Amino acid sequence: MPKIGLVADNICSLPEKIINEYKIEIVNTKLSFPEAERFPEKNFYQLMKKNKAAPKTSAPSPGDYLKAYKKSLESFDEILVISLSSKLSVTYNVALQAKKLMSEPSRISVFDSLSAVAVEGLLTEKAGELIQQGKKLNEILESLTSLRKKSKLFGFLETTYWVEKIGRMNHWQATIFKILKSFGAQPYIGLKKGKVDLTGFNFWTRDTFKALFNQIKHEAKKTKIQVAINYTDNFHLAHALKEKVENDLNLEVKFISLVPPIVGANSGPGTLIAGCLPTI
Repeated sequence: MPKIGLVADNICSLPEKIINEYKIEIVNTKLSFPEAERFPEKNFYQLMKKNKAAPKTSAPSPGDYLKAYKKSLESFDEILVISLSSKLSVTYNVALQAKKLMSEPSRISVFDSLSAVAVEGLLTEKAGELIQQGKKLNEILESLTSLRKKSKLFGFLETTYWVEKIGRMNHWQATIFKILKSFGAQPYIGLKKGKVDLTGFNFWTRDTFKALFNQIKHEAKKTKIQVAINYTDNFHLAHALKEKVENDLNLEVKFISLVPPIVGANSGPGTLIAGCLPTI
């Protein structure tokens, strides 16, 4: 049995199959959406579109991490915690606080992914692979740090309304986004030093599907990569992208998953995300 256990927050968006394979303890972020109680017959994104209502979100508590740590340490000698970017949430700091409350904090290492969703998931899955290969903790952390620097996250939004509303994008960035759209470009958001930013645009098409495929193709020309895909309310589009990436680019799509509701609340309906990580 591997001596290192894994703990991650649910923003990593990993499917249940991978979570079970690597015995990952998942700590959940929190979301409150009273609109869902008023209209139970409608789904999350239908309500957001109709009512322009944004759910309230919050990080896990130290107690949530303590439960995960204690459970994981029943089976493993030490724990590696992969966290959502410390620039996006207090989740990383909460994980550290919980570590200090443990009787043996030296058995717990907390790694800041400086990312979210697909890339955070790819890093967590890679950690699981390295653990199964028998790598030591310092070797795993060294690999993750190197991969973190080379990772890419592409998020294509239907509108900037939601990211503006919760303060993830300022008015100037949103204005640039709209201008680029008006000129026929497809702008995308990503992460710069762990923070959400407008990171580029695709001039070849306005179509989200084609634009995201183009970006993955561009990354694949630089180095061999593996890919993960997240979607909100566009399941069929995400699966079509997976097939095209696998068939046309001969790349491995490690997983495809629904974004956690807390991410969907921030990005809004129609969001399509891809994460790229070099293979090692």
